[in-house]
Amino acid sequence: MSGWVGARKTGYVRQSSASGQFKRPKSIVHPFWSQRRMWCLLSVHFHGVDLRFAFPQELDHFLEILEQKHLPSGFSLLPGQQLVGRPNNHWLSRLPAKAKRWKFRQQLCVFLRDSSQVLQFRSFYAADVVQTEFEGVYRSIHGASGIQGAD
Repeated sequence: MSGWVGARKTGYVRQSSASGQFKRPKSIVHPFWSQRRMWCLLSVHFHGVDLRFAFPQELDHFLEILEQKHLPSGFSLLPGQQLVGRPNNHWLSRLPAKAKRWKFRQQLCVFLRDSSQVLQFRSFYAADVVQTEFEGVYRSIHGASGIQGAD
């Protein structure tokens, strides 16, 4: 599952004492994982490139990036992170070089839009859409603390 499109392992909730004073936010298992009993994994093999998607938002994000004529830099895909050198922890940096060519990306995007396998994957999630935001659950301890600009 990809954190790039909202999957989280931990979340933070605000706490207060009996007198109403704020306490340090509590770390919890994020409700993202318990929202459904079954998950579907889409595995695609296209001209020697293997891809896996766990939910439709990952696929949509992937298509949004690859359909651009010029691929974005790693720095623009990792906003707010202090990076030195070339970012190597984003999925785009791990994509094989042949999959980054414009002609290949066009073919791949057409395949991912029209494939029956992808349509089945999307229909699996159509009835019960995957949520990434939950009321009262924050992505970071700073967001739960109410710090401006966090989360």
